[in-house]
Amino acid sequence: MTGPPTQAQGTDRTEGRRRELRETISSVALDLALERGLDAVTVDEIAKAANVSRRTFFNYFPSKAAACIPDAFPPDRDAVHLFLTDRSVSTLTALTRLLWLQVAMARQETPLFNRFHDMWRREPGIRTEVHAILSRTEDELAALVARREGRDTGSVEAATVAAASIAIVRVAVEQWRTDESPTLLEDRIRESFDAIIRATEIPPDDA
Repeated sequence: MTGPPTQAQGTDRTEGRRRELRETISSVALDLALERGLDAVTVDEIAKAANVSRRTFFNYFPSKAAACIPDAFPPDRDAVHLFLTDRSVSTLTALTRLLWLQVAMARQETPLFNRFHDMWRREPGIRTEVHAILSRTEDELAALVARREGRDTGSVEAATVAAASIAIVRVAVEQWRTDESPTLLEDRIRESFDAIIRATEIPPDDA
């Protein structure tokens, strides 16, 4: 015999319903934008097709362009723990691994991910929203780097590492957007980080 749901279970169910509705709105927005072009689609049309009100739409997304971008999952707890505690690799290498895992998880868990690739290649106006997301991610990375290195959250060192990492991700994202090959976004990110890591390695003495 099971008892009433706990507060945690209730919270999980509420979050699950919110995520499901968010994905529904996003899927509808992508369908309409791919069919007719983003400029030809209105928020009211998206809301009607998703069977939600205009107000509900704006509770989830600030714009129709934002609705076309798959929801990014927060970093996996185990992945964050590994980033914070694994001292066998540099902070930059640890960040590469963390970001690779986050993008790979988003691809696996979000059916809209590959359709978004098609959308973005057709609609360069999506770029502003994508880079706004990256800017918010930069703040989150700075906080994680500070925790890993035992620094204040607002430290110059942590902010610099986070800013550099997001700059690397921006390059990878732009390459992925225009890429004709089947290379995955997470692999583009890893390639870009690896290039920086190789370029900044101190060469051995000639002696």
